[in-house]
Amino acid sequence: MSARLPPARLDALWTVDVGDFPTALTWRPDGTQLIVGAASGELSLVAAADGARRAIGQHEIGVLAVAVRGDGARVASGGQDGAIAEWSLPDGALLHRSSPGKAWVEQLAYQPGGKLLASAAGKRVELWSEAGERLHAFEEHGGVVAAIAWNGGKRLGAAAFGGLWLHSIEAGAYATEALPWKGAPLTLAFSPNGKVIACGMQDASVHFWRRPGGHHSQMSGYAAKVRETSWSANSRWLATGGGQAVVLWDFGGKGPEGTRPLQLEGHTDRITALAFQREGGHLVSGGRDWRLSLWRPASTTQALDAHLLGAPICALAWSPDSRRVVAASENGEVSLYALAA
Repeated sequence: MSARLPPARLDALWTVDVGDFPTALTWRPDGTQLIVGAASGELSLVAAADGARRAIGQHEIGVLAVAVRGDGARVASGGQDGAIAEWSLPDGALLHRSSPGKAWVEQLAYQPGGKLLASAAGKRVELWSEAGERLHAFEEHGGVVAAIAWNGGKRLGAAAFGGLWLHSIEAGAYATEALPWKGAPLTLAFSPNGKVIACGMQDASVHFWRRPGGHHSQMSGYAAKVRETSWSANSRWLATGGGQAVVLWDFGGKGPEGTRPLQLEGHTDRITALAFQREGGHLVSGGRDWRLSLWRPASTTQALDAHLLGAPICALAWSPDSRRVVAASENGEVSLYALAA
């Protein structure tokens, strides 16, 4: 690995206060807007050009999840009030509101290339139509669903106590494949090439399953629960949290089994957010030390740039064009940075 630093940095563009702890954060696909949910229950649209913020709606209690449809025409929000709402973009008009039940709606994900919306509330995963009608409810999982993620438009993964469940959806027919494990997953991340499913675990380990076949491996030795996982765009690197260092597993060649991970050190407190570029090899990390760091793991283990924010970082997200990154802090501030040479 070369010690030469790639010529890159993060330039601060603007900071906006959303009024409370930012609990959910995502981009509109064209990169013109950010959608931010807050612990107050408020949902806001933020203009990427200048940080101008506009509140568009309210959950009775905190927002827990937001998702934007692939065509950029609408955003969905879920909250502690057990409700799912959909709003049109870019104007933010309310389209409809559904109430799956009493459980918190903690996960939302739109079908890639389609219009189905998947939700997770309590132990149940459900599918919703464009009109806000419940199309299907899968059988309850082993515990509260901690994460959901689509792998293409026909397979939906769900992580809960007891392992993973892969739900197949095709032409109105539904089937489920279980990948059992006695632990409690906290994250679920499909590699971009679809060959590996990775989960950060409550028992301070990382587990992954290879597809097809379901071969299972685990990596242990973390200092804390692993709540952060992010894949590089080329599916080679899996970045994980679980402590003060960013731990990266190399899936090139035969994979990480029997190897030592790469560790990126520089934070002085626990990692709380990780995000690889959607295109390119840069990685950003945020921590309870208020630090935002920029890395390029394939080139160097040294941080390329770092910024000290106003509070611990709770969320990070690259823009769809991978040229900007947004960071949310526990004090309610949302800040935008541009990747520059």
